Amino acid sequence: VLLQMAELGADLRKPHLPDFAFETPSEISAEAIADALVELSFDVEIYPPDESNPTYQVVGKKEMALHYPSLAKLSIAFEKLANEHDAVYDGWGAEIVE
Repeated sequence: VLLQMAELGADLRKPHLPDFAFETPSEISAEAIADALVELSFDVEIYPPDESNPTYQVVGKKEMALHYPSLAKLSIAFEKLANEHDAVYDGWGAEIVE
């Protein structure tokens, strides 16, 4: 993903605002994940199920440099967090900052 972003003109040295997404069938799990992300200084939104999506969506955002080791470390931690709360870590995405 980082290589694709760089090819599209992203300056990976500049801060970006990636979002990290989780899905869970339980409101309690969504709130627990949100609390854990807030503890890590993420801004968090919880989206309840609707007609197009049957699960709760938890999205955490935090301004940061898109540095592979940091993202890999977060991905490992977020996989563990998701497993602890009967959720799925759906990965991250970010808009390109030039």
